[in-house]
Amino acid sequence: MKSKKLIGITLMGITLASSMSFSFAEYNPNKVINEPITTLSIKQQDSFKKTHINLIINNKALNHEETKVYMKKNGVTMLPLRLIVETLGYQLKWNAENREIEITKGAHWIMVKIDKDQYTFGRMSPIALGTAPEIKDGKTYVPLNFITDILKIDVIRDETGTIHINNKKNSIENLSILETTGKIVEIQKINERTRILVKGKQLKNVGYDIIALNITKDTKIKNPIDNTLVALKDLKKGDEIRVFYEPILTRSFPPIGTAQTIEVLKDIAVKDGKITDIRIDEKTSKVLDR
Repeated sequence: MKSKKLIGITLMGITLASSMSFSFAEYNPNKVINEPITTLSIKQQDSFKKTHINLIINNKALNHEETKVYMKKNGVTMLPLRLIVETLGYQLKWNAENREIEITKGAHWIMVKIDKDQYTFGRMSPIALGTAPEIKDGKTYVPLNFITDILKIDVIRDETGTIHINNKKNSIENLSILETTGKIVEIQKINERTRILVKGKQLKNVGYDIIALNITKDTKIKNPIDNTLVALKDLKKGDEIRVFYEPILTRSFPPIGTAQTIEVLKDIAVKDGKITDIRIDEKTSKVLDR
C-alpha cells in the first residue's frame, strides 16, 4: 500500500515539475508574439447598477442617494439637473405643459426641453449637445457636456471615476468681454440713466442685430486715436461706435446689457485688414495694409 502511495506522489511531482518547467520555458521577454493580444475590459457601472459614481461640487461630496448618475449605451454620462444647478446657486422652474425647464441665476437665463437636443442660453440660438435631456425615475438628467458647454464650468473625472464639478475658476460669470461695431440708433433716458441702442454689424451671428446697453458711471467713452475721454452728452444718434460690453444679457428683445467701454469712431475710418509693413522716418510713421 505504501509503495502505491509513493508511486502516486512521485507521478504527481513529476507532472507538476514538468508543467512548471513548461511554463518557465515558454516565458521569453524578447520573444515576438504575432498572434492577436486580448485585453480584459472592465465595464464601468453607474448608480442605477448599484456601483455608485461619486459626484463632488466645489470640493463638497453630495449625498449618494441623491446623486445617481448613469451612462447611456453610447457612453454618454447623464447627470441629475436639479441637484447640480441648485447646488451651484441657480433657480430651476418646471413648465409641465411644455415640458421645459427654465434655469436662472441673476441675469443668466437657460432653457432646456425634455427629449429635445436644444439648449438655449440668453438670446443665443439653441445649441445642440448631441444628447437630449431626459427623465429617469422622476428626475431630469442632462449630458455631462451641459456643464462644460452651457454653464462653462470645469468638469474633471479622476482615475476612480469620481466626477468633480468646480465653478470657482471658470463659469458663465467669467466669460470674456464682448465687442461689436455699429451705429447708435437711439439714445434713451430712463430714471436718470442713459441707455443706447446699437445696431451692430457682428450681432446677426447671434440671432439679433440690435442691442441695448446701459451706460453707468464706470463706462468709459473715449476717442480711440488719442484715448481722450468723450462726454456722454456728446454722443449722438447716428454716431459710429465700437462698444465693449459684458456678456450677461437679459432675455428681452432687444437684449439689454452694460457697456464697459465705448469708442467713438466719428471721423475715423475703420478698415479691416492686415498690417504688412510699418515705416518710420524722422517726421512721420506710415502703416501699410491690404
